[in-house]
Amino acid sequence: MSGQTAEQLSTAPGRHIGEIFFHRVAELGDRTFLKLQCADGFQEVSWQEFGALVQNLLLALYALGLQPGEPIAIVGENSLEWLCADLATLTGGFPNVVIAPAVSDGMLTKILNHSGCRAAFVQDAVGAKRLLNLRPQLPALSHVWMMEGGDPSLPGTTRVRDLIQTGKSSHPDRLREVLDSVRSTDLATIMYTSGSTGDPKGVMRTQENLLANITNGGPLVVSKPDEMTVIVLSLNHLFGRFGFLKSAVTGRTTAVIEATELNLDLNVLKSLAATAMAMVPRVMGRIWNGILQSGDTERLWLELEALDGKKSHDTLDSRGRDRFDELRAVLKERFSAALGGRIKYIAYAGAAMPPRIMRCFELLGIPLIGSYGSTECGGVTLCGIGENRPGNLGKPFPNIELRIAEDSEILVRGPTVSPGYFNNPEATREAFDIEGWFHTGDLGALDRDGSLTIVGRKKDVFNCSDGSNIYPAFIELQLENEPFIRQAILLGDRRPFIAALIVADRPKISEQLDIEASSLTGEQVEKSIWTQIEHVNARLEHYEKICKFALIENNFPPEVRTINVFQKVKVDRQAVAIRYRETIDKIYQA
Repeated sequence: MSGQTAEQLSTAPGRHIGEIFFHRVAELGDRTFLKLQCADGFQEVSWQEFGALVQNLLLALYALGLQPGEPIAIVGENSLEWLCADLATLTGGFPNVVIAPAVSDGMLTKILNHSGCRAAFVQDAVGAKRLLNLRPQLPALSHVWMMEGGDPSLPGTTRVRDLIQTGKSSHPDRLREVLDSVRSTDLATIMYTSGSTGDPKGVMRTQENLLANITNGGPLVVSKPDEMTVIVLSLNHLFGRFGFLKSAVTGRTTAVIEATELNLDLNVLKSLAATAMAMVPRVMGRIWNGILQSGDTERLWLELEALDGKKSHDTLDSRGRDRFDELRAVLKERFSAALGGRIKYIAYAGAAMPPRIMRCFELLGIPLIGSYGSTECGGVTLCGIGENRPGNLGKPFPNIELRIAEDSEILVRGPTVSPGYFNNPEATREAFDIEGWFHTGDLGALDRDGSLTIVGRKKDVFNCSDGSNIYPAFIELQLENEPFIRQAILLGDRRPFIAALIVADRPKISEQLDIEASSLTGEQVEKSIWTQIEHVNARLEHYEKICKFALIENNFPPEVRTINVFQKVKVDRQAVAIRYRETIDKIYQA
């Protein structure tokens, strides 16, 4: 680092992520920090190179006259510039507001206005033009910076590359002053979680919140030189971003893969030869299916699965035991080779991992490690190390206090827990009590060994895989307002995507198609229902959109769906899960 030596930075007490990051830069120098996917492979960026980018960008922000504590938005997807913007704002004392570009204009405007952002990083010229068009509704916004490419002649905008050049003219001693000025209790980021009703809520995360999530109450462990993790996630996902920040603190080499939701090349994963990976279950499902399609791997897995099922109910003879062990060894070698040959574990979050995938990796001795948590409290428990019991979410981290209230609600307290919602004291009082306990809204129980099990939700709200909240009743009402849908029940709580169980109004469909109801085909009904779902999806945020549905022949029974005297519909989500288990499993099967 220009103007800094390892000796100077080694005195850093490590009060916040930025301070520790620059200590790692001084230590690791030209060692590779980032591998970023590009058109012809991967771009490698050293610790020293990335540190210089972060330093120059944060100093440029100060040169523009922005004041510490002023929120700055980041609206974009995975890129070197996104990572640089995230760390520069965190390090410089500017609380960042991370926003997925897929949100609607209405939601984007609400978040930017509520957070009071004077400045915003956007992906490119398209993102810049979007904000310029919305500017009449954004009175506080005065700076728009394009992270990739960009038109230098676009009025009211600046390219990040030019901003970084500006920072080079600042005196390097200024970095030490900035690092010393940031306190552990300072607001680091505001992460908005929202649903179909009401305004978005900005979860505040302090510098110590983020760092406590990385250390989990133990000493800060420095990664070994050969360790490398692959983030197969959007960095707008809380889990993906956490992986990057953990790498910045622990000195871990990190590869970031783009376009994970659309396509994932197993050859890319193999070539990276990661020791760890982080992803959501729907991506793990694609990887699992992709490996099974190679040669006779799926046939061997089905044989092993059958023997495993027989073993759980009966005793295998010596021939069966030998074949069981042989299949495990062959499949472990194939799965490990497909992932590069060095994989130690795979971390996931955001939804439940399908049981078949869990059992497959358990049999092969490749740990799938999941966690329970939320935007408000970060990671709470860890599971997947040792025996995987159905419904078991693992034990709390050492720095987490967890208790079950009298009404079975899960309460969480500790240094990882948010101080509340930004500029929303009413919502803060509702979710955080005076003793510091965060009321999760989840209902749970503690097993004898201290492991957590979820048994339901206190309120009818879905926790989605990207950290958002969805109010299913609101979307169900919209579906039932469509002419071809008689009844609808939404699915998706802690699931990879939103789906629905639909009772079709066949007489109306037949009337529309001018066909006798008895002559309607399943394909005609499904096509008609999809048309209605697309109408509703057009009004929803991207994380709320319905991806799949299943037709239910008869009206939902009273034990599943009731209407009271005020015409308010009530759905018993647990009864739905039990009665329609097979149908739901087919929807979400890997």
